[in-house]
Formats: sequence, C-alpha cells, structure tokens
Amino acid sequence: MNPDGTEEKLAGNLDPCVMLRSLLTALVVILAAGPSVAQRSNLDRSRYQWQEWAATQHPPADTIGVRLAADLSLAYQNAGEMDSALSLSTVGITLAERGLRATNREQRTTWLTYRMIAERMKAGQLFFLNRYPESIAAIKVYLSTAEELQLPEEIGAAYNYMGYCYTAMDDLPGALASSHKAMEIMRGIGGGVDLANAYTGLGNILDEMGKHDSAFLYMRKALDLHRTLDQPNNHAGTYFSAIETLRHLGWTDSVDVYLRRVAVLVKDLDQPRSNMHYFNLLGQREFEQGLSDQAIAHLLQADTLAMAVEDHRSRHYINRSLALAYAAIGSPTLATERAELADAELKEDLGLEKVRAVSAAQATAQQEKQLATAEARAEALRKGRWFAWALAGGGVLIALLLAVLYVQGRRNAKRLAVAQKELLRLEKQREAERVRTNVSRDIHDEFGGSLSKIALLSDLVKEQAVGEENKQRLRSIADHARQVRGSLNDVVWAADPSSDHAGALLHHIADRSHRLLEGTGVDLHLDLHTDDPSRTLGPAFKRDLSMVVKEALTNALKHARPTRINVRLHLIGPHYDLAVADNGQGLGHSPSDGGNGLANMRERINAQSGMLTVRSSVNGQGTVVEASGTFMGA
Repeated sequence: MNPDGTEEKLAGNLDPCVMLRSLLTALVVILAAGPSVAQRSNLDRSRYQWQEWAATQHPPADTIGVRLAADLSLAYQNAGEMDSALSLSTVGITLAERGLRATNREQRTTWLTYRMIAERMKAGQLFFLNRYPESIAAIKVYLSTAEELQLPEEIGAAYNYMGYCYTAMDDLPGALASSHKAMEIMRGIGGGVDLANAYTGLGNILDEMGKHDSAFLYMRKALDLHRTLDQPNNHAGTYFSAIETLRHLGWTDSVDVYLRRVAVLVKDLDQPRSNMHYFNLLGQREFEQGLSDQAIAHLLQADTLAMAVEDHRSRHYINRSLALAYAAIGSPTLATERAELADAELKEDLGLEKVRAVSAAQATAQQEKQLATAEARAEALRKGRWFAWALAGGGVLIALLLAVLYVQGRRNAKRLAVAQKELLRLEKQREAERVRTNVSRDIHDEFGGSLSKIALLSDLVKEQAVGEENKQRLRSIADHARQVRGSLNDVVWAADPSSDHAGALLHHIADRSHRLLEGTGVDLHLDLHTDDPSRTLGPAFKRDLSMVVKEALTNALKHARPTRINVRLHLIGPHYDLAVADNGQGLGHSPSDGGNGLANMRERINAQSGMLTVRSSVNGQGTVVEASGTFMGA
C-alpha cells in the first residue's frame, strides 16, 4: 500500500518516460536552495514518511522505498542540508539496485529509471559539496545508465554537468569539450531546459577564457529559451552569469537592465543562494557607481547568506569587494579585516585542492589506461608462448614445426620484455607526475596567497596614504606583487601534469597574452589552433613556447609602441608554427636591439628542434618574431 492508501501498481504498468518527466520536473538542474517555511514543512513530512516505511520489512521489488528516499533527498537538498541529501540519494541507489536484482525483465526499465534519478541527484549533491572528482565519477555512472535507457536528453544533461565540474576545477579544455558535446546532443532533440543549461555552461566557459562577446551570445540564447520555460532557478542562474559577462564587457547600462529583471525572479524564489548572488552583484554595481554605503549594506547581506550556505568561494569574492568599499569610505581597519577574511575564505575553499584532485584523477585514469593496455599485451604474449610450448609438447609435430614454435617463442619473449619495460617506464612517469603535482601545490600554497594579500593590502593602504610619493610607492608594491603572482601562476601551470596537452597550452597562451596587454590600449588578435587538443606535450616544450610568446610580447610593448599585436600558434601533427607580429616602429626598435631577450628566445626554440627569426613586416612597419620546428610528446 502507498502512504495515501492506494495500491502500489507503479512497477508493472507505468510508462518510464511519463515517470521520468514527473519525477524529474524539479531536478533538471540541481541547485542548493535554502529552507523556506514550505520547504521545512515538506522536509518534516518526507522524513516522517521515510521513517515510517523504514521501520518495517519490505520485499525487494517494493518501489515505495526508493521513491520516498528520492523525495527525502530532494527535501534535504532544498533545505540546504547537502550531507543528509547525499546520504539519502545513496540509499536510493542501493534500493534501486536491490530492486533490479529482484525484478523481471519487463520491470527492468522502471528500476533503471529510479536508479538514474538517484544517480543524478547524487552527482549534483557532490558538486555542491565541492567534491568535484567524486561528482565526475558519479556523473559517469549516471551517464552509463542514461545510455542504457537510450535517453538523449539525460545523456546531454550528464555531459552538461560534467562541464560544470571541470569549469569549477578550472579545467577549461575539459569543460569546453563536455559542454560542446552536451550542446550538440540537445540541439539534436530540440529546445528545452537542458539545452538552455548547455548554452549557459558554454557561455561561462568562454567568459572564463576571455571570449566575452561569444560568451554573451550563448547567454542570450539561454535567456531566450528560459522565457518559454518554467524553471526560475535556472533562469536566475543564467541572468547572474550574463551580468558577470556584461561587467567584463563594460556594458554598464545592460548590467542595470539585467539586474532589474533578475530581481523579480529572485523575489519569487526567496532562496538564500539566489539572494546571495543578487545582493553581491547589486553591491558591486553600486560600488562602481560610487554608492559605497549602499554597496556595503548589500554586500554584507550577501556575505551573511554565503556564510549560511557555506559557500567559501563566494565569500572570498564578496569580502574582497567589501574590503575595497570600506577603504573607499575611509575605514582602513574594517578594510584590512575584510581583506584578511577574503584570504582565509580562499584558503578554506581549497581551490588548489580541487584542481589538484582533478589533475590526479585525470593523470591516474590515463596512466591506468596505459598500464592496462601494456599488461593486456604482456598477458597475451605469455599465453601465446605457453600455448606454443603446449602444442610442441604433444609430440605429434615434426621438427620443422618445433623450430617455428621455438622462433615464435623467442619473439614473444622479446615482446614480453619490451612490454615489461614499458610498464616500468609508465610507473616511473606516474611517480614523476606525482612529484610535479606536489611541487606545484607547494609553490602555490607557500607564496600564492601571500602575494595576493600584499597586492590587496597595498591597494587598501594606498587609499589612506598621504603624499603622492607614498601613494606611488604603494602602487609600485601592488604592481610588483601582481607581476610576481602572475609569474608564479605560470610556474605552477608549467609544473602541473594536467596541463601537459595542446589545448591547455593554447588556452594558457591566450590567457597570458590578454593579461600582458590588459590596460595597454593595444589591440590583440589571436590565431591559436591545434588538430588534436588532447595531444600530449612535454613540460619543457609547453614552458619554452609560452615563455617565447611572453618575451616577444613584452619586448614589443617595451620597444615598438604598437597599436596592434597578432599572436599565431599552430600545432599540426608533429610541427609547430609560431609568430608574434606588431605594427610598431620596426626593427630599429625591435627585440633584436640587444639584451638577453632574443638570445633567450633562440635558446628555447633551439632546445625544441626549431629555428627562430626576427624580421620586418611585409610593409616595413612593425616586427615579426617567427619560430617553427617539430616537437615530440611527453
């Protein structure tokens, strides 16, 4: 019997697609929301029903338990109690597994659907607990079930969620690949909330990569879809992302319009997380308008809500804004306190741990794949050798056959030795990557946070400094701290094994180029391409190429006074082709005018089996630094 007294007939006659739509209406995108009165009442009711059911024995094919577990997990989730929600979604998976083992073939689809719902919830809850590698593993399980059920909308949603995880861990190439796949699948089955989410996810990734115009185009596509859907949580989330992108573009009028639009959604939702994002964005906009007192009031509201939902990353950014706002109204003590709190929240968020965790997970997966292949090859060779000797032991083959088997056995023995040698090499490579990961972690942990704090505190103290000379000194301290932090990030990137592929190199060069030219007024044009983004690169190659680009850009800015710089890097097959061209004052003011810059660049390119040249541009206005050669994988 069901709790309402009706007979339980779901397992035998419910259309799985109908059941899926009805049970997943509220689960299209898993969001951690705060408890309203209605949500708390729903939680109490769901908990009572679950406890009442769990207190008695039930047959394995009883579907009431798995549905009650899903209801209670969702109720905990909406109340912001993610640990409890995760526990119940895990119980739901266990109950669904038990039902699958006990059911007949006709009911298998029903139980698989129940299990998929629980798997999807678990993946989302792990994401909001910042356990990203575990969330990715759970998403892959959910994806496998969706593929077995042949549900393209769920398959696309799985890739979309995977993109969110990779984005949170700053693995932008991985995020981009997953989001593109999600978008292709969703386009194939028409519009809907998952397609809107795919557009939003792709927009967020492009925004992180500095491609703000393209990012906003996808945000607009998502918003257009949301106007026809009844998903206010997702709609508000897309508005928040679009506002961030508009701020990066400097379109302040559009920011104001979007803030007014999302305010209506936020009021209707009345959830801590959506209110937190709204007050944070509103406070930042008010600070930009010079309304410091109003900005502080709204930022403090946002910080209180971020503390309630235990969102350390949001607290970091909110308190950075509060520190600047307090400095603007002449409160250095409060500004310093908020700066220190921002630094503490960044450490608490353990952003590096997330990146390191996914790096380790990816490196381990790749190594295990290679090891499994090598071990399978070695095992096949062992079996082949023993099979050959078994045939020879029969005593019925002539001497010629014995000779052939002997030769074959020798060949197999040599191949086995090669396979074993490859296993040893892979083990050594895994250990080397583990060391590199530890080095990048130690450098970042020891110096990264301190440099950020020096820069931020220098900015704060500068507002209170007396005399232009003192202000200039503090400005110089902040600028130098940021430069050193940028160089430190480059060192950490070069040491990180997860960035040993072509896609990561191109993304890093794009990011570094934007950082170097930011605020200079120079127009940057990038032409970065590879025929295989996943191609493995050696750490020396990726560092040398990135340093050559940096040196060429720095020298162009320092000597040539250009208004435009083009950066081209193509990685096609085993060849690389690099060019940094400016429209500045020409070779008389070029990087070849002396110093160690040109010698260092030539030395780096020579080390990568290439040749570097510096020449005038075709029209004689400007300089071109070119390098080309071949490279080998890691």
